[in-house]
Amino acid sequence: MSVEIPQDLADLPANGGLYAIWMLFHHYGVDLETQDLVQLCRHNADEGTYGIALAVGLKRLGLDVEFSTDHDPDPQPTEEFFYAEAKQLNVPVKAAISYEEIQQAVNQGRFVIVYYDTLEGIGNHSLVYSIDDDEICFFDSFEPMSKQVFIQQRQQEGICQQAIVIDDRNFVMRYS
Repeated sequence: MSVEIPQDLADLPANGGLYAIWMLFHHYGVDLETQDLVQLCRHNADEGTYGIALAVGLKRLGLDVEFSTDHDPDPQPTEEFFYAEAKQLNVPVKAAISYEEIQQAVNQGRFVIVYYDTLEGIGNHSLVYSIDDDEICFFDSFEPMSKQVFIQQRQQEGICQQAIVIDDRNFVMRYS
């Protein structure tokens, strides 16, 4: 599978979350401009985009989403802003979900964006491509990651086991 992502998105530092949204809408045949995504989710080159900002951005783009996370002992001001936005938009914020719950959501036809530490120690948002009892693959890297390694990387400090479960049924019905 080969997809040509826009060069400005490819060149954007810490682009994982925005790439996940772009890829999702590419699936629907909708072209999103990188700068619009940057503004929508308040992306910055140093930290990328917060998971709650991605969830709010997806909601604003017309998708039904749920955001799950462990307790964050030190939310940043941008995160606090987006948590307030999520509340206004009725985006459910739930407790972190397990590997099996991610697998179940994907098996039910949902898209899921997960946050985990890469093996290089960099926090990354990725859109799940496939998942089974043994491994998970992402749209930004088709190399499988074992279940055990993924679980370990989701438990690293600062990751909070965040995931966004996307229900596109209403979106698809509106635009088909």
